Amino acid sequence: MSSSMVTALVSIYSFLALVTSVFGAVRWLKGPGKMINELIERTLSWWVILTVATVCLFINDIAATLSLMMLSFFAFHEIISKYGLPKAHLRVLRISYVAIPLQYLFAYLNMLDVILVFIPVFGFFALSLRSVATGKTEEISKAMGVIHWSLMMTVFTFSHIALIYHHPMSSVTNENKYALVLFLIVTTELNDIFQFTWGKLFGKNKIVPEVSPKKTTEGLLGGLISTTALSYALAGFIGVTEIQAMILGFLISLTGFFGDITFSAVKRDLNIKDLGNSIPGHGGLLDRVDSLALTSVVFFYTLLLMK
Repeated sequence: MSSSMVTALVSIYSFLALVTSVFGAVRWLKGPGKMINELIERTLSWWVILTVATVCLFINDIAATLSLMMLSFFAFHEIISKYGLPKAHLRVLRISYVAIPLQYLFAYLNMLDVILVFIPVFGFFALSLRSVATGKTEEISKAMGVIHWSLMMTVFTFSHIALIYHHPMSSVTNENKYALVLFLIVTTELNDIFQFTWGKLFGKNKIVPEVSPKKTTEGLLGGLISTTALSYALAGFIGVTEIQAMILGFLISLTGFFGDITFSAVKRDLNIKDLGNSIPGHGGLLDRVDSLALTSVVFFYTLLLMK
């Protein structure tokens, strides 16, 4: 890792240590309570998330690619298991799981042209034809749509993070690629926090009340401004101009919002609060990275356009 990456990670860990200490002091002084216990639980979860991300994504390219492949595997399994597909279509899922390592192999080999058609085109036809080949028509339309959509949102999208490591971009040096991945993850996650905080403080006008009642216009605008400003400050860290950084930040904030409400709509349709419970205080894995599903794709192609 470059010295700037080390400094960035040390700063993040230091900030997390400060927050943990403050929450711990509050509980020690005022005693345990539901809110402070939840905040401490979430903070401790962030220690685990950050440590895993540091080890998996910033050691080397191979470890990062394999880790992202596992992220896609668990995220895909997490969401597809919620649909309760008929047993006749479970065989089709085997093709889907085989597609995951292939997609990341193509990313590792920098086969961008193949990635663009493998799941969106060939995957669509292969899964549809395999569903028909079962000879079972029970919920076949649901199976074809759900399986392909889930692959797109958990495999196709996240594989673009792996492409950041392997696809040459004239505007980005090799050492800055780790910084770009860290930038993408941090700004995406902080954007969620910014939008939530601004919405809590000033939110009055709901945007999509039937999908996500807590989302407000004020929260969205506050997140857009805050994330764009943060990106401007981090321009030197990721090796782009201030204008380019602001564009990246603005697009991350906007697409992060759409990624969040997309999965909120799915959860509302399934009548569930979380897609899983693997991360204490955060729900499931996909609940934590749902915004990243869209920001990763937009981020990668925006970088390409900045050549």
